[in-house]
Amino acid sequence: MSASTFRRVLSRGVGKRILGYFLIAAVVPMLFTGWLAHYEFGQKAESEAARALKDDAKEYGKEILTRLQLVDSKATEFMRILADAGVDEAAKNRYLVDDFEAAWLKPDDLPVVALADFTGASRDMGEVPDVPGREGVTQLFISDEPRLFLTKSITDTASASGNVVFELKASSIWGARDNLPYSAEFCVYSEGGTKLYCTAETDSSLHAFLVEKADVRSSVFSLWSSGDEEQVVVLWQLFLEASFASSPLDIVAIQERDYALNSAQGFWHVFLPAIALVLVLVGVLSLRLIARSLVPLQHLTHAARQVSGGDLKAQVRIRTADEFESLGDAFNTMAAKLGGQIATLQAMSGIDRMILAGTKFEDVSEDVVKHLISLTNCSAAAVIARDVDAPNKGRMVSLFKGEVATDRIDLPGRLSNDWCQPRQVSLAEVESSAAPYKTRFQDYGQKFVVLIPVVLNTEIKGVLLLGFKSQFDMSHGSLGRCADLAGRFAVALSSVEREKVLYRQAHFDPLTCLPNRQLLKDRLEQHLANARMDQQSGAVLFLDLDRFKEINDMFGHSVGDLLLIQASERIVSQVRTRDTVARLGGDEFVVILPNVANESIVRATAERLLAKLGESFSIHDKDHYVSASIGIVVYPDDGDSVEMLLKNADAAMYRAKEAGRNRFEFFSERLNAESRRKISLERELRAAFHAQQLTVRYQPQFDIATGRISGAEALLRWQHAVEGHISPDEFIPLAEESGLILDLGAWVIEQACSDLSELLAQGLHPGPMSINVSARQLRDQSFVNTVMTPIRQFGIHPGFIQLEVTETTVAQNRDTATHILDELRTYGVRVAIDDFGTGYSSLSYLQQMPFDVIKIDKSFVQAIGTSVASNNICRTIIKMAAELGKKSIAEGVESREQVDFLHEGGCDYIQGHFYSKPLRREDFLTFLGKQDFHTQRRKALELR
Repeated sequence: MSASTFRRVLSRGVGKRILGYFLIAAVVPMLFTGWLAHYEFGQKAESEAARALKDDAKEYGKEILTRLQLVDSKATEFMRILADAGVDEAAKNRYLVDDFEAAWLKPDDLPVVALADFTGASRDMGEVPDVPGREGVTQLFISDEPRLFLTKSITDTASASGNVVFELKASSIWGARDNLPYSAEFCVYSEGGTKLYCTAETDSSLHAFLVEKADVRSSVFSLWSSGDEEQVVVLWQLFLEASFASSPLDIVAIQERDYALNSAQGFWHVFLPAIALVLVLVGVLSLRLIARSLVPLQHLTHAARQVSGGDLKAQVRIRTADEFESLGDAFNTMAAKLGGQIATLQAMSGIDRMILAGTKFEDVSEDVVKHLISLTNCSAAAVIARDVDAPNKGRMVSLFKGEVATDRIDLPGRLSNDWCQPRQVSLAEVESSAAPYKTRFQDYGQKFVVLIPVVLNTEIKGVLLLGFKSQFDMSHGSLGRCADLAGRFAVALSSVEREKVLYRQAHFDPLTCLPNRQLLKDRLEQHLANARMDQQSGAVLFLDLDRFKEINDMFGHSVGDLLLIQASERIVSQVRTRDTVARLGGDEFVVILPNVANESIVRATAERLLAKLGESFSIHDKDHYVSASIGIVVYPDDGDSVEMLLKNADAAMYRAKEAGRNRFEFFSERLNAESRRKISLERELRAAFHAQQLTVRYQPQFDIATGRISGAEALLRWQHAVEGHISPDEFIPLAEESGLILDLGAWVIEQACSDLSELLAQGLHPGPMSINVSARQLRDQSFVNTVMTPIRQFGIHPGFIQLEVTETTVAQNRDTATHILDELRTYGVRVAIDDFGTGYSSLSYLQQMPFDVIKIDKSFVQAIGTSVASNNICRTIIKMAAELGKKSIAEGVESREQVDFLHEGGCDYIQGHFYSKPLRREDFLTFLGKQDFHTQRRKALELR
């Protein structure tokens, strides 16, 4: 390749880029391969070095063990000679005593006796260390100095018992440095870290470092910095428990890192020259290839400029017998056809503009049918496209005599049937066709129709239809341009579909098909804005599945995904159609409840969700159980932005988890204030009950005809130390929810029986004592015993006790409640229906209820004289009670007009502030004691 060609090639941006790409394509893989090879080679070298060093430590440890065993055998022989011939004879054998410093005899329960000093040095043999010894066991002991001792038990128990203690020469155990590998240094440590021997000076913290970092069972080494040098260190343990009843010895081998990994250091000395050689070869070959490619490209560039300038006759001549020649021929063909396609391109460009502008399908279709008519001069034209959201439906836009019509038609599962062939333009008679376009084209008076499939990626997206009143020549050249138009229309349809798909991908969770975080934020922003504008409230429930991670980790993601799908379906099933359920990710879901009127709706929804998600999930024939923790916020009170609402809901959810899971918590200050008050009141109610701070008051009931006291109602009252009087309407439901009502109800019954017993003992007869009963009490199987026990305890006739129940209370648990009330009535206890007319009312059901008295609700009584409907209701209830043979009581009587109306209507008894407010026990006793049965009504009116 000449220098001029070389300069011409490199003067072009393409040439430079291609050369650069070739060099990058060659160098990058080589560098990566080199790095990978160096890494693998280094890893292998490290592994081999660690293994070799560990083997050296192991061999050294074995040598130490061999020397200890040799010393042990010498000690055994020494003791044998000692027993046969005495210490002097044993000490003469230098072979036996060369490895010992000294020997002592330690008889049991006798002073230590020095046997011999084998060093020849003058030293105090009386100072023998307190070396432990065990009978029948050879034991190695290491003192703090450190010194090595070997104790052997005296086996001749007939003459003596105890141990012989040998102090070992350290050099005999550790051996000479020359016998160890020259490339490494060795140290011996006791298990406690005492340095026993080292071939070189080492840092005192080395052993602690190895014990903490190293795994003695593996060959993985540790790197230890000693000054400016880095060393490879390994640790191997020599176990002595079996042979010498001693703790292990830690054998440490140390080697310079550069020496250990020396084999990996020369890699780059070979690899870098190889890279340089490859770069030269790649550069030379790349330049030659680029030169052969750029010359034809330059010719093509010149010809393309001519065409772009409007010269559509420009031709390019390339004879390279390769792809560039084929490219030149294709360019010439393109230029020849370009003129004939200008009109079609103008039509398609209009469609493109519509696609880019996001024009509606109907408008794009109308533009297409207009171009079809202008290209083919057909009488009518239409387009059919499948509805993406409803695959069995389609839309047809047609044009005839300037009028556009849009029809929604039924489509088969696949468009490629007899009336529309894929990738084939066909002609069909309208009359004999069964296709959905038949009716419309018959109305247009068309005899024949040409069908041009709208195909994209082998899939028919729709059909273009050309209507003719007579036979059409299928070889007409305009069909080719219509086919091109069909292709562009396919792009338009695909664009619409793609936008919908992209929208779903961007706004819906692919697993559960629920809205994702983005769509959730959009909808929540809309709801938040509407709530501000309409001054309404909504709620956001942040839901997290409990124990989902455990199931997902234990049974796999496939089970976890199926559980999430089922959970999402359950959540959707428990909310309204207008509510939004979204998945944030993982096991977190969010529910938006717009237009929430009160807290009960939110609570009910949360309770339904907890109950439904608490049911078992059957996946692959196996039941799985999770629960949910729900945090609730109310907008717009709890946040002025989506982020703030989700943050607060998330915080509330975590409070629910901290409180024990499978529950919900409110963050809303407005809604949560009531919840907090309920919790506080419930706690204080329990405290007040146990502290006997609750009282029972009695409101007299009067016979409306005679004015005599006919009975009284026992009413529970709570005088709070700080808040004063707490309404029963507030604390009784709390007691019902918490279950405290069972204890409270039993106490009220007992207190009423006690007070009634005292009244009867004084000769006073107030009539039946009415006591309210809750739904929870009527579900209690021991309620009959709860009522009858104090009646028997205080010796009261059961007829003096009258239990007041509401229709709704009995209806909630009809069978059990009816059975309990029937059983109590057999004992003589009276039953009254309280608040009649405000709950579950049914005449057939009323006939089945066991009761003696009907109490007219005070809401009807207080409306007497102001509401004709209330007047009629009161008369009807009184009459119905009389027809059933029951008594009637009107409660809440507060005026003379009400008394007169009830008296005229035939009511039996009345109760209310007009006669007497609820009285304390002492006041009620005084009230009864100051009057007899003939003057009770007059006295009551005086006390009013």
